[in-house]
Amino acid sequence: MKNKKTTRNNSLVLLLIIFTVIWHKPILRIYFVLDFKEKIIAASKQKQVDPALISAIVFVESRFNPKAQSSKGALGLMQVMPQTGKWVAEKIALPDFTDHNLLNPNLNIDIGIWYFRYLIDHFNQNEALALAAYNAGMGYVERWIQSKLWDGNLVQLEKIPFPETRKYLFRIYFLKKVYRYLYPELTLMKY
Repeated sequence: MKNKKTTRNNSLVLLLIIFTVIWHKPILRIYFVLDFKEKIIAASKQKQVDPALISAIVFVESRFNPKAQSSKGALGLMQVMPQTGKWVAEKIALPDFTDHNLLNPNLNIDIGIWYFRYLIDHFNQNEALALAAYNAGMGYVERWIQSKLWDGNLVQLEKIPFPETRKYLFRIYFLKKVYRYLYPELTLMKY
């Protein structure tokens, strides 16, 4: 009797392992959604940024809710501040821009990715500094660099003066790996 019970338990464990191996990605994709995938990939390719990284930013910023609004006033998928949106709209010659445009998923992605690419270029291709600036603001990041508090080295995230920004970078880089794993099409693109 004991052998039958052990065999049955072992069979259940084996079935559970097989189920988990086969179905873990679809199950995880329920939580780690990738709405607007085609737009994210196209806009990322155009601006030569990693679409898995952009997907992670969107997840952290809004959980892919195009109508998201922060308590500080940031709007849409990539949580763009209205004044930043207006500035970018002028740079890309987007006519008749209003804050409401940031609730349009396609425009929000275009504006957010354009701005993120601008930050990468501004900080000499240092993605970590660009991410910190996306979260905390360029002025703070420039002060951290000038005062030698943090130079964008990922190994020294603890040197970032703002706990929220430290957590932000950690989450983004973790989720970038998650998105690459769950959505291989994000890694096939050359950016």
